[in-house]
Amino acid sequence: MSTINERNRTVDILRFIAIVSIIIAHASPNELLFRIRNFDVVLMVLLMGASFNISQKEHPVIYNSYILKRFKRLIFSTWIFLTAFFALFYLISNFSRKNLFFDTKTIVLSFSFNGGIGYVWIMYVFFVVSLFSPLFLQLSEKIESNNKYLLLLIFLYVIYHYSVNLNRLLPVILGGNLQNYILTPFGYCLIAAVGIRFKNLNKKEILMMTGGFLSMFLIFMLFYKFKSTQDFKYPPTIYYISYGLFMSFILYLIVNQKWVQNLIFNRFVFFYSKVSLNLYFFHIISIYTLNFYGENIPLISEYFIARFLFIISSAMLMTYLYECLITNWLMRRVLKKI
Repeated sequence: MSTINERNRTVDILRFIAIVSIIIAHASPNELLFRIRNFDVVLMVLLMGASFNISQKEHPVIYNSYILKRFKRLIFSTWIFLTAFFALFYLISNFSRKNLFFDTKTIVLSFSFNGGIGYVWIMYVFFVVSLFSPLFLQLSEKIESNNKYLLLLIFLYVIYHYSVNLNRLLPVILGGNLQNYILTPFGYCLIAAVGIRFKNLNKKEILMMTGGFLSMFLIFMLFYKFKSTQDFKYPPTIYYISYGLFMSFILYLIVNQKWVQNLIFNRFVFFYSKVSLNLYFFHIISIYTLNFYGENIPLISEYFIARFLFIISSAMLMTYLYECLITNWLMRRVLKKI
């Protein structure tokens, strides 16, 4: 298996692929491309598990301090972004004399990660994954056998699967809240648990699991008559998960090759992989800018490639400028103390 440094390179490249794939989805591609790239969130969560395992081996942390950091990083930073987002479009609305503002319900639902402007729900999921990651890491360390650990995850998935089915019998509001705040995040926790165990798998086991996930995906694809895996994403169930894990494992096998890393890995990929959270936030601004003003720029709004290039390039530019401002501010603070 790879060294820690090579693993970090692999994680960085895969995280970059995941965030770009997410932006592709939000640029409204054609149906085929939308279906192909629908591994992105699974890959991101899998990497969260793998990265958590690596970081804990290098710098073990106390649970309370770890969770507080994750809360600030994921929940609090999202609230800061939303505050800036709504303030920005309120100002634009006033200056442009165009009604771009959002009603109170949209704002409240956005801050509660339950709809609203959309897109930010994943930050709550990431936070819940962070809450459970230490528990799954402890289980992984106590269970030496990979087979026994995976059997445990299968058992937990069966419980989760029946919980999802029972939840559909509940009243709409109660069932919807349970799905958003408990079931969907826990489904992704199981994916992160696979990532936590990933470093214990040898190449033969990874190949076998890749084949297993492919077989599951093909069986369910036939069973569901070629429906899009997107229909099984909220909450994530086996059809969606099996495709996501199959593609994630395939990408890992490709990216983990040294010649591929030498070809792909560079400062650009490294930078935007490390700041992928802010890139995600800023791409939301780009999407809504296009939503509000797209009719004025039809050459961009009417074609997928143009929409994608506009969203990702403007988001990358905003992210770069933001990171430069933060870096310069921190450096000035440090110099003042010297």
